[in-house]
Amino acid sequence: MYEQFRILVVEDDPHSLDELEQALSGPGHEITTCQETQCALDLVEREAFDLVMTDLHTGGRGELTLLARVKSDHPETEVVIITGSSSVERAVEAMKRGALHYLTKPYSEEEVRVLVERVKEKRIVREELEELRSYVRNRQGPRLIGKSPQVQELKRHIVRVAPLDCTVLITGETGTGKELVSQMIHQNSKRADKRQFAVNCGSLSEELLCNELFGHEREAFTGAQRTTKGIFESLDGGTVLLDEIGEMPMSAQVQLLRVLQEKKVVRVGGTEEVPVDVRILVATHRRLEDEVKAGRFREDLYYRLNVFTMKIPPLRERADDIPLFCNYFLERYAKDYDKPVERLSNEVLDLLTAYSFPGNVRELKNIIERAVILSDGAVIERTHLPARLRGQSAVCGSAGDLLLSLAELEERHIRLVLEKTKGNKSKAAQILGIDRTSLWRKIKRMGLANDAH
Repeated sequence: MYEQFRILVVEDDPHSLDELEQALSGPGHEITTCQETQCALDLVEREAFDLVMTDLHTGGRGELTLLARVKSDHPETEVVIITGSSSVERAVEAMKRGALHYLTKPYSEEEVRVLVERVKEKRIVREELEELRSYVRNRQGPRLIGKSPQVQELKRHIVRVAPLDCTVLITGETGTGKELVSQMIHQNSKRADKRQFAVNCGSLSEELLCNELFGHEREAFTGAQRTTKGIFESLDGGTVLLDEIGEMPMSAQVQLLRVLQEKKVVRVGGTEEVPVDVRILVATHRRLEDEVKAGRFREDLYYRLNVFTMKIPPLRERADDIPLFCNYFLERYAKDYDKPVERLSNEVLDLLTAYSFPGNVRELKNIIERAVILSDGAVIERTHLPARLRGQSAVCGSAGDLLLSLAELEERHIRLVLEKTKGNKSKAAQILGIDRTSLWRKIKRMGLANDAH
């Protein structure tokens, strides 16, 4: 899904260079090597790399010059310093100037691989967020959000199956984004310039569903004053999503089987077969195998639909994607409602990441939209969340007590002291044992400036 991962290695010892090159080798990795700092400076001037690994012994303090050049020309490139035990202080200095990490010799191949994966992960998150911001700014088409392995695999399947014009069965819990996946399949298919239409098979009566899908002849029933085409017939060349296919009545299932096998429909009240040209996608939150066993779904139709199955994982199984969704919805609704909201507090993000989300992505979207509406500041706080979330703990100990990070404990304590002193920062600073300037900096960093008077 992503371009080649480019690594520049700067090491003056040929043996160490060979060892490092071996440790860095992997699928999708493009490795360039240099033995002198000047060579690396020339390369960085011409090309961009994802990761630069440089030894401290490549000539004087040249590695700091290289670090400065990389961070100046390519701020998103990560730099890792390789050092001996006697040069740790210089490595720490390099980290203060923007290096990501330092490796102390002798290091293991596993340490190198872990670092590379960390950099790759940062790049994926950065690219995802940039894409999301672009979609928010430009209001582009449907977008499948996520960096988890399940979502990356789902994206690959969409790219592979979209052009093939086969039937696709999309499964997943309510609110996971089944209709979104169907839209992406349509947009990447050869039918993209035609219409797509979604029908919820569980929201219509048997008669109305058959009438909507297959159309009817004149005088087929009381009030049918003229022949009317159904969705399959009128959506010529397009794509139809049959949502909640597991709730389709048996009579409609028989008709649907004919459409799939013969590419023809028979209108309600008619006898003539009418050719149709549509791609059919189906979605369900039910297990169709169980519906077949229970006699509620035709076995032959199930096998006809189950050409290619895509399962969308519930949000609770990909908690790493929750911050991406939060950023996307936050930017979207801040723009929609013209609100100055910029971020979620650490406490809110922890609560959301720990929550099970029975309503999946749809529930998270509603939570963030509500929070943006309620917020008047730059930060979404716990008080902006629904009651079911405000009452839960992000991480619990054996006694059920909330375990917080030091930063969160500090924020809570500062809030409490400010509340007790009625916003008097001089008194609050005295109680906290810090000077007033330090307190003011902490208040600004925590986004409490609007709450402190």
